[in-house]
Amino acid sequence: MKLALRMVPPGLQERAKPYVERSEKRIRDFEWTWTKAVFVALVLWFLAMTFVVFIPSWFLYYADQKLGWHRCPCVGSTHWDILWFQISVQKFWLFKLRDIVAVILFSIPVGGFIMVPYHLQKLRRRLRSESESRPVGGYR
Repeated sequence: MKLALRMVPPGLQERAKPYVERSEKRIRDFEWTWTKAVFVALVLWFLAMTFVVFIPSWFLYYADQKLGWHRCPCVGSTHWDILWFQISVQKFWLFKLRDIVAVILFSIPVGGFIMVPYHLQKLRRRLRSESESRPVGGYR
């Protein structure tokens, strides 16, 4: 994190300081209630459905229908075999590119849904000056 702070210009650090302090105070003082937990779970569910399901699915349909990145029907042998082979190889790689883009479109949000809460919890513990270790011994 210290490397990231060195890369930010000093003027921008000064301008962002009140916002950073306000957000750190909000993270430090936040307490969960059942209402907040249910509301956050509902919002996260809608965000997950949007970013993990709908957007990659939309892209697959868009790439197939509008961009023409679909599997080629590589059947038949005519006197155009060399040209047909070149077109089919190109379509094969576009079809694979379509799948790679779809994997990236749902992998980044899934990673975000895992890493953002993890880092927020670490930040909250650091701001509250709590230890990273769990208490041992006795009843909990």
